[in-house]
Amino acid sequence: MLLLTCFIQSCENSDNEINNEITVSISDFTVNMDENPSAGLSLGIVQATTNQGSIRFSITQQTPDQAIEIHPDTGEISVLDESLFDYETNSTITAIVKADNSGVSDTANIIITLNDIDEVVDNFHLLAVSDLGEVFEIGNNTGNIENVGQIDRANNNSILSTSNLVSSGDKIYSIEYVYNPSPTNNLLIFDKLSGTSQIIPLSIPSTITGDERGIIALAWGDNNLIGVLAENVLVTNSTKHLINIDLQDNSITALGITFNEDALTSMKKIDSKLYISTWGEGFLEVDLATNSVTNLSFINGSRLAKVNNSELAIMQSVSGSVNGAKPEIIDLTTQTVSDNSTGESYGLVTVFGNTIYEDGIYLNLVSSNSLNLYLGILKTTFGSNENSIVEINTTSVNRNLIILDIAN
Repeated sequence: MLLLTCFIQSCENSDNEINNEITVSISDFTVNMDENPSAGLSLGIVQATTNQGSIRFSITQQTPDQAIEIHPDTGEISVLDESLFDYETNSTITAIVKADNSGVSDTANIIITLNDIDEVVDNFHLLAVSDLGEVFEIGNNTGNIENVGQIDRANNNSILSTSNLVSSGDKIYSIEYVYNPSPTNNLLIFDKLSGTSQIIPLSIPSTITGDERGIIALAWGDNNLIGVLAENVLVTNSTKHLINIDLQDNSITALGITFNEDALTSMKKIDSKLYISTWGEGFLEVDLATNSVTNLSFINGSRLAKVNNSELAIMQSVSGSVNGAKPEIIDLTTQTVSDNSTGESYGLVTVFGNTIYEDGIYLNLVSSNSLNLYLGILKTTFGSNENSIVEINTTSVNRNLIILDIAN
């Protein structure tokens, strides 16, 4: 009897040792997903079981490295480095995951297959500047906007007229009108490459008289600047003088051409002609060779851009709309305007300043309450009379912003 009792107890102990042995099992994890996810995105949970206790998960290797991470308690897999989820670089992401319980473990494969999706990429970046001197680059297709510089001003409270902003080569030029202590016109020069600024006080020729002499518009012309100098910026219909600003010595020379229009919005020089748009006071064609000025009263608008030597693009003002405008083409030979808007009009936050024509597309920054658009890039293709808008990816940037050039 004693021997039988010992035998039964021995068998029970052996059964307990067998029943207490830890087992761990884990299944492979596969998923198919679109490329370019956001960081932290959950991809799912690795399935694993154990007969007792709990499992700890870990990734023992992965290709590419640091692409994913796993929660040690739940087995949830998530995106660690979103830049590695690029179909063109890594069409498949693989890893080995381990499930462990007190030293007993099992491993499984993780296979993530990426889908190639049509990505919005930028052909180029637009160079844009605000009336506060902020310099931005904007993706022409994505609408991504980045502040890349600041034009220094003598007075940080100065507001720059956007009709005084010009870009050429590796520089941006503007005029700051301040009292120091008398009225002073500062030429502001911003270096696009270094991000540095110059502030150069200009001397107005004594032959141009006036109490509040101020430069109210600029254009690029033959390696120098052409400006419009008002005898009194505070008085309507004061005489305006065309001037040349020599960028070698910053001297000013009067060109002997005057007019009286006030609301000058943008200027472009083509050969020996200077073209000036206004908001409600006509379109001026200035012959720099004969010193003559012609006003085409039926053309009113802003955002002049050179299409070719015989055509200018313009945002023609819409009657009855506050700052409303639509894209049109001015034929400089026939002095006629063609409406290429197909009836659509858009809002200009500021009516002052030029813009550009690039790759066959007329580009403008516009806003629209009816479209619930804070700010966007209006793209006008004149050949097909098509308009499209790329929304700017912000609702906080200063909207008194104009396009000056293509970023370097």
